[in-house]
Amino acid sequence: MTKKILTLTFLLAVTGMMAMAQVVPTNYRGAFAPAPEAMWTDNWTNWDPQNASYGAPTVNVTGVITTNTTWTKNNVYLLQGTVFVDSLVTLTIEAGTVVRGDANTVISALVIQRGAKIIANGTPCNPIVFTSSKAIGARVKGDWGGLIIEGRAPNNLGTEVPIEGIGATNLRARHGGNIPNDNSGSLTYARIEFAGFVIAANNEMNSLTMGSVGSGTTINHIQASFGMDDAFEWFGGSVNCQHLVAYRTLDDDFDTDNGYSGTVQFALGVKDPAVSDAPAVSTSEGWESDNNGTAPFTITPKTSAKFYNVTQIGAFRCSSNAGGITQPTADGFRRGARLRRNTELKIYNSILMNNWRGLIMDADVLANGQAAFQNNVIAMDYTFSSTVTGATGLALAAENAATATYLNNPANGNNVISTPCDVLVNAWSFTNPDYRPNAVGSGAALSGADLTPGIQIETALFNANQTAELLVDIFENAVGNSNGTITVTIPVPSGFTLAVPSITTLSSTPTSGTNGTSAFFATPYNNGDWNFSLSGGFVTATSKAGVSIPQSGVAELSFTIKRNASTPAGTNSNLVVSVSGGSDSTPANNSANNSLSTL
Repeated sequence: MTKKILTLTFLLAVTGMMAMAQVVPTNYRGAFAPAPEAMWTDNWTNWDPQNASYGAPTVNVTGVITTNTTWTKNNVYLLQGTVFVDSLVTLTIEAGTVVRGDANTVISALVIQRGAKIIANGTPCNPIVFTSSKAIGARVKGDWGGLIIEGRAPNNLGTEVPIEGIGATNLRARHGGNIPNDNSGSLTYARIEFAGFVIAANNEMNSLTMGSVGSGTTINHIQASFGMDDAFEWFGGSVNCQHLVAYRTLDDDFDTDNGYSGTVQFALGVKDPAVSDAPAVSTSEGWESDNNGTAPFTITPKTSAKFYNVTQIGAFRCSSNAGGITQPTADGFRRGARLRRNTELKIYNSILMNNWRGLIMDADVLANGQAAFQNNVIAMDYTFSSTVTGATGLALAAENAATATYLNNPANGNNVISTPCDVLVNAWSFTNPDYRPNAVGSGAALSGADLTPGIQIETALFNANQTAELLVDIFENAVGNSNGTITVTIPVPSGFTLAVPSITTLSSTPTSGTNGTSAFFATPYNNGDWNFSLSGGFVTATSKAGVSIPQSGVAELSFTIKRNASTPAGTNSNLVVSVSGGSDSTPANNSANNSLSTL
């Protein structure tokens, strides 16, 4: 079995930590598991909403909703102008309901004010649809304004922040506060189509705009399609999101600003090569992240969101999996990810492909050292020379030398693939796509590894001299049992002490652990099957003779980790886990899989 250097794939939920999201462990990169597992986009998404048949409106909605209200699926609702849900009011929308924004009324939109709630929970078979009022064949980007949710979570611009897209003097368009776990309701299994409205540069509505939305809010399984500006934009807040689709939108897929600190896992972004923002206004990116749009860029709380397992597909299309690059007809496309203005955004376990530039991290972002781009794949044909205005020349994984140094640092676990067309099963169909990793060709190395580590940690940024419980799980993800000697190596993070229960002092002499049950997580661990040692700043666990991890099984090791007295609270330090050995009879499983998180 080839050696697999893996850093932390995921960080499980921390009990009692309000803003900590549960991140699902995966042994693959990108948004989707390889076949035979189905794509999570099945059933509820619509790749061709232009030709979807929606009923004629039966209920017109205007002004301000001032009492608790339920919209039912037997009606079709027409938003005429900007409709506000008043503070302390709950709007409930039944599964299967269609809400249409009136394209004949200026800025038809739905705004959930601070203190109000939206309870809009669709199902895979009956998603809720927010869409244009226009007929089949006539719908275009910007037919209506979109959905805006405002909350009371922290924002680095303060507690009375005007939301973009609505007049700055409108007191209903305010967000920000001091409640990280603020609850604006629940939005699940919903589509937002042909939305977005540009009032002026840097003053736009997006398909889904989230202003200071708190972590008590539920947002998952949302498709934003054919939008005028960004698909998803977070202005501050701490809401956690899962299963997002940004499909053929004008500008950015995922835009984070003003101290957004939530976690997003499983997301798909797909560019339309014929539509981009005007490059003189804003280039179209997969990710665009700022700490603040104007100086000072260092205000707090910092934009520090974490994105895991995203597949982002740029506008330089392949004619087929066999190759042949077709450049976009629009000229505003630039990067897979643009990290600037002191952001601390973190992107893990993701695939960025077919952009003109894969990544740029501005000088202040690199100097700050808190942003992360790790365990990702950048795939593009570096022999293809673009002639698109403003994006001429050969494609590059990194836009400048400093970004390239970071991207190519082996400690960051990134991979660069120069043959992108066969990375996914079929990323090139707009009507019947399959975004799962390809079982052959360039995608084969993305579909998993035999042994994949994960970590459960009791807390995140704990205080000096505080000890936390730490479990390392070693998953057998592929086919066959992992036998032979398995070695787990952890470099002890700077400023921390790593120890093993029941072993008073770790030394260079391997010492047997003992089995037990985790006090914090209440799960059994099998340290008695392993020998532990400490040498040169590395803690090593080696499986004893006869130990085997069965197919789909897991071995769990228990450690404790302490922040030393001299290490200030809040200091970040990467916790890296390496796994090697465990040979079995199915060597085809032994592809590399890298990942990382932080303490």
